[in-house]
Amino acid sequence: MQIIECTLKDLDQVAPLFNQYRIFYELPDDLDTSRDFLQTNLQDNRSRIFLLVDDQGTAQAFAQLYPALCSLAMKRFYWLYDLFVAPEARKSGYARHLMNHLTTLLRAEGADRISLDTAMSNKAAQALYESLGYQREREFLTYHQYL
Repeated sequence: MQIIECTLKDLDQVAPLFNQYRIFYELPDDLDTSRDFLQTNLQDNRSRIFLLVDDQGTAQAFAQLYPALCSLAMKRFYWLYDLFVAPEARKSGYARHLMNHLTTLLRAEGADRISLDTAMSNKAAQALYESLGYQREREFLTYHQYL
């Protein structure tokens, strides 16, 4: 297994997984738009995308992180917005392996933290994150104003 940080040359491997991720969240199947979105993110350095490829060269999982700054810590941190493992590859340890890779890499780069949200109903993700030492937010409330 190998984890690569995606560049434009990796779009055709990661885009189908991103499209499946969106379908998982009950959005329309749209591979072309999914690919275009990732392409723009990579071209404009809006996100960092990591792809886990198995020993046969098949893309099995990806994570997309968005950089941000913490004013209080005065350091960069990353918002893990997308994490997805192909349905046929679940329970293989790929998500854990990918998360551990991200923690090691971003810590070495001097990032302050990785933050994330997950659906209240996604108990599998919650169990994974908590087993890796992530702490559920208990101090702050999150508000959104959709525009």
